[in-house]
Amino acid sequence: MVLNNMKKLVITPQGEQLLDLTNADIAQREQDAIQAAAEKTAKEEKIATELANKQSALNKLKALGLNDAEIKSIIG
Repeated sequence: MVLNNMKKLVITPQGEQLLDLTNADIAQREQDAIQAAAEKTAKEEKIATELANKQSALNKLKALGLNDAEIKSIIG
């Protein structure tokens, strides 16, 4: 049996209560952590892909004979 030492603070107009998390609360928290990790990984992959695409485009422009100043004037 796993002991639940996790608490949550519930604030109401009548005051504050420190309650134990229910099994449903713990399961939701775990799901939220998994979802957050997946979103972080997806964001990091998107950024890496965009950087790779940008570098690829720059390399192609250089292969066409443009110099750095010309490329900079095109992309700003």
